[in-house]
Amino acid sequence: QDCLAIRKILILHTVMSCEEPKPKKLKTVKGEEVDEEEEIADAENNDNSGSSQEVHAQKNDAGEAFFELSSKKRCTVRSFKGNVLIDIREYYEKGEKMLPGKKGISLTLDQYEILKDLIQKGAVDKEIAQM
Repeated sequence: QDCLAIRKILILHTVMSCEEPKPKKLKTVKGEEVDEEEEIADAENNDNSGSSQEVHAQKNDAGEAFFELSSKKRCTVRSFKGNVLIDIREYYEKGEKMLPGKKGISLTLDQYEILKDLIQKGAVDKEIAQM
């Protein structure tokens, strides 16, 4: 599960850095077919790298800031028991609301900084390019 969430970050980062990802037609994750091309298209639709516009966070019902990664994935910045967490999670619709699902990962600030540093230094892109 953690790998899947991190993979989504990497797909978004790849799209934002203008590299062509190598999508597969369909894959199966725990019995669910996932269209990677659709996920990449969702990420491209949310791409702001080519513009000088500032990216603004949206607010959920709890007042937490979030960024939509695709139609059913979000990156939320929240506080839990006094700790700031970066939560990357799948969401599902229930009526008119989008609710968090079980699939996702919450990174502490230290973990987020390590991941951000790896992406900024190009280490993640280097590994992606070798695939």
